[in-house]
Amino acid sequence: MKRAVFIGRFAPFHKGHLSLMQKKIDEGVPLLILIRDTHYDSYSAEVRKRMIQACMKKLKVDAKIMIIDDIESINYGRGVGYDVCEIEVIPELKKISASDIRTKIDEGDDSWKKLLAPGADKVLEDYLSKKGIVVWFTGLPVAGKTTIADAVSDVLRKKEIRCERLDGDILRKHITKDLGFSKKDREKNLERATFIAKILARNGVVVLSSFITPYESVRQKIRKELEKEATFIEVYVKASLETCKKRDYKGLYEKAEKGLIKNFTGISDPFEKPETPDLILDTENKTVEECKEEVLKYIESLID
Repeated sequence: MKRAVFIGRFAPFHKGHLSLMQKKIDEGVPLLILIRDTHYDSYSAEVRKRMIQACMKKLKVDAKIMIIDDIESINYGRGVGYDVCEIEVIPELKKISASDIRTKIDEGDDSWKKLLAPGADKVLEDYLSKKGIVVWFTGLPVAGKTTIADAVSDVLRKKEIRCERLDGDILRKHITKDLGFSKKDREKNLERATFIAKILARNGVVVLSSFITPYESVRQKIRKELEKEATFIEVYVKASLETCKKRDYKGLYEKAEKGLIKNFTGISDPFEKPETPDLILDTENKTVEECKEEVLKYIESLID
């Protein structure tokens, strides 16, 4: 069986996307719809797949939908029995923008519903109605925040639970390169992380955030902000300063003690222990596996 191929992000799947496929649908040609998994979209590839499946089922279209890796280019050497077609779209449909739809959703403007393809609107509405969860791992450098958060993320993904990771090192590499490590810059870094977590949680995602977050006042501010959109879980990853120094294979503590790294938490900058964390993980006396299970048990009790 030959199929007409369509490739896109479809984030979300709207009437403009459907119009690109309409000619082949009218001709009765089966479709192969390939969803690019870009890993940065507000809606996971699985959610986008469910949207397209619902639409095609409603329209009684023979369509096979698959998730593929993101693509760098489409290449072919010569004609091998299929056409490469450019599709003309009517102006009113050409104006529909997935970015505009996402903005409307973020602003609480329900007019986005009339822009989505039939069937896809219901899937996205159900998805958005589910409140997200933000798990905020705080603790000294090398206490085990990232290791535990990554382990939890692996399990949630295997169970097909929507989740995203936010990590201090990754955020500074890609989003907050302009910030240093002064108290003011740290707070600005956390403000941006909180905003990203809020947007993700608003869309029903479990967000696993691992940041040192050394000041109690800032942690309380983050909690207050995120509880507007999500269930917030503060996890104190507990380990003594001496234990963290022993684990530090990068030698950051040693450099900080020599004055080579300024404003380093635990050495030249304070870490204020959380006053009322929702969960304490004692990584000196518990394994990564044990800590992971504690977090999963907490998350799953909220999802169930």
